[in-house]
Amino acid sequence: MPPHLEQPERLPQPKDGPGDWRDKVKETAQRAAKGLKQSWALVYELRRKWEDKPPRFRRAVIGIAGGAVILLAGWRLALAPNAWAVVVEGERVALAASREEAQQAVENLLAALEARGFEGARLSATIEYVPIRVERGAVHTPEELKRLLAGRLSFEVPATALEIDGVPRALLRDEATARALLERLKEEYLPGEGAQVEEVKFKEEVNLVPQLADPDDIASPDEVLALLKEGIEEVRQYTVQQGDCLWTIARKFDLSVEKLQEANPQIQGERLDIGQVINLSARKPLLNVVVVYRQEVTESIPYATEVKTTSELWRGQERVKQAGAEGEKKVTYRMVAENGRVVEKEVLEAKVLKEPVTRIVERGTKVQVALAARGGSGRLAWPVSGPISSAYGYRGSEFHSGLDIAAPYGAAVGAAEAGVVTQVGYIGGYGRMITIDHGGGLVTRYAHLSGYNVQVGQKVSRGQTIGYVGTSGRTTGPHLHFEVLVDGQFRNPYQYLR
Repeated sequence: MPPHLEQPERLPQPKDGPGDWRDKVKETAQRAAKGLKQSWALVYELRRKWEDKPPRFRRAVIGIAGGAVILLAGWRLALAPNAWAVVVEGERVALAASREEAQQAVENLLAALEARGFEGARLSATIEYVPIRVERGAVHTPEELKRLLAGRLSFEVPATALEIDGVPRALLRDEATARALLERLKEEYLPGEGAQVEEVKFKEEVNLVPQLADPDDIASPDEVLALLKEGIEEVRQYTVQQGDCLWTIARKFDLSVEKLQEANPQIQGERLDIGQVINLSARKPLLNVVVVYRQEVTESIPYATEVKTTSELWRGQERVKQAGAEGEKKVTYRMVAENGRVVEKEVLEAKVLKEPVTRIVERGTKVQVALAARGGSGRLAWPVSGPISSAYGYRGSEFHSGLDIAAPYGAAVGAAEAGVVTQVGYIGGYGRMITIDHGGGLVTRYAHLSGYNVQVGQKVSRGQTIGYVGTSGRTTGPHLHFEVLVDGQFRNPYQYLR
């Protein structure tokens, strides 16, 4: 066989030496047998010595040993736990007679939640049961245990969060309850009979998010519905412009004067300065329902009024030559309503059913001022309805140059006759005042106004709203101070009123 194919020589294997494990096992066994033999010898020796002792000695030793055992047992009994402490989040809150009683109290609280409809309730707090030794009478009764745990334990239940534009606004019991609530809100703003609804949606983005929540944080559907509709208070600001007053600002933003005054306690009286910034306080709904629908309605067509002048009648007098009559038309609208209020209105179709009849009025142009001064019939229209609170003439030593007519704050003031507005503004004790020139030397003034509806140079017609009753200037309450001047001289307005 070639050398490179020869088998290598097998190396000699080591033999078991003195350190072999078999020797160690044998040695251990021998030591155990020796120790056992010595133990038995010791027991035998002790027994022999015990039997050699007198009976009295042996009884004494047995008595002492028995007493020691009894004392030890009593000591252990005196220190043994006799109650269970209920520890919540590291703080002891109650003492139960047994662990089972404490656990049952917790189970009863969970069962009470499930009975209220909160399925899947679970503890959200860490609770431990610790054996403890307490004085007699310190353990709580089952009723006390339930009350104490109900006040300290917190639970979690499955819930649904209602998010509006990404902001959580309310917690409801479940998704079904939340969806039913949203449908209920939509139904409240559906249009009446005859409307063809095309779309109902929310103006904001609404999401329903499942989460765990404290049962006490979950609101009822009625509470959430009220929150969504009433919303939260929103404070905006407005810069006062020329001609503004509390009344006109309140009307512009659909508020009451009282609300404006509450939002601006710094305003004393009614004085406002141009450029002054005031707060506008209003509640803004959290969720707005937008409804798009079609509706067919029958509407009246107002008749036009044609005025013809005649010198046969005194100025301020008029007579109807032809009575007017309203027409009628059928209109189909596409409407967009937000929370029941129409914000867009598009006419899709209109059909006239009956044409209106023009009203023709003859209006007098003859002027004879002296006639009224002599007590004749009046020729001016009352600018506002109400009783006379202060007549023309002397009031003590003070001369009252006009007629005070009591009227509610904000009541519309009409022009006593057609003419041209020559003055609009705030004048001392008159407050906000408007002056109208009617021609022929006849001028009327309207003072203590809360706001204006005309401007200088504007032509106005008889009865047209020019301003609003107020308390500006020197006054003790809302009323209109009305003056009549003829050729620059004050006259008694009552003699000119019809």
